[in-house]
Amino acid sequence: MEYVRKLDVLDIEQMVLLRIELQDYDLKYVKNKELIGDKDDLILQTKRYLESHLNKNLFMFGYFVGDELVANCGFYLDEHFPTYVNLNGYRGYICNVYTKEKYRGRGYQRKTFNECLNFAKKQEIISFSLSSKNEDAINMYKSFGFRPANGIYHFFTN
Repeated sequence: MEYVRKLDVLDIEQMVLLRIELQDYDLKYVKNKELIGDKDDLILQTKRYLESHLNKNLFMFGYFVGDELVANCGFYLDEHFPTYVNLNGYRGYICNVYTKEKYRGRGYQRKTFNECLNFAKKQEIISFSLSSKNEDAINMYKSFGFRPANGIYHFFTN
């Protein structure tokens, strides 16, 4: 069975493992590889972070194959001053977009990303941003309507 759903505290262990895979993958984009912690430190801090923020100001979605979390993405909720074009001031920052290598190319991330955006829109978040150096990911973001501006990609639902 395959499905996408919003993640919760019962998923934290799998979320941590997927986040560590993402961090290991992203090391190739880091120019200065002087790391201040080791993998065990990162695992512990990531778990603490998720326990404190998940479903408060961080919302995550995952794609499951059976019981295995194979892809995830989410967004941070930021609240700013209201404006004429964004009365509630809510903005989303897309984060932690990652699919396990052996599951890539099957559309799992696209489905997960779509579910994440749909949930955010229901929360009346009309402005999103993200950053990425991964060309495959950037192409997917552009297909959803994200546009670059100064190295950051932006999307508005209106």
